Amino acid sequence: MVDFDIDEIIRAMHEKAEDITYYLNKETGEIVYIDENIATSVEDEYEQTLTALEEWSTDMEDDDMYHEKIYSPNEEVDEKELIKRIRFIKQDDYEPIPTITILEIKKIIEQYMDSVKGFNKDLKVTIKTSIANLNNIEEIEEVLVKHIGDKERWDNYYQTVIRNKVQNWLKGLGYEA
Repeated sequence: MVDFDIDEIIRAMHEKAEDITYYLNKETGEIVYIDENIATSVEDEYEQTLTALEEWSTDMEDDDMYHEKIYSPNEEVDEKELIKRIRFIKQDDYEPIPTITILEIKKIIEQYMDSVKGFNKDLKVTIKTSIANLNNIEEIEEVLVKHIGDKERWDNYYQTVIRNKVQNWLKGLGYEA
């Protein structure tokens, strides 16, 4: 059984960097990331090497031996080798971790306000209006801190929803979380 750190998966889901992609190693539960800028050059380099290898060798055994020699699973892996494994060699072992979008966060906020019995309707309108055009989680949190009275209740609600999202994602991959 693979041991997944749900809190680490949640952290990775919240990371929003255009040039970074987080992956879950389905064999070990480890979370790794790659820089997409480096990945592009590695992919180009790999494709060129693979093309040259195919032209050089028509013998499939030589090709298999080459991959086994270069990509043995027990060696220490640098970033370029990790990219090759994720994108070419062991794709089935890695699953990209989805990000939590601002739209999803806004929907969770609305669900929270709907779930609180007696939540002030005017305050609900104020919060929805205040966050409507925000695209930054920190700014949205500032609005919530300012307007939501029971911050601990909100935090608990949010964490529960996100944990359920992670558990459902893992179940979709065939794991019980």
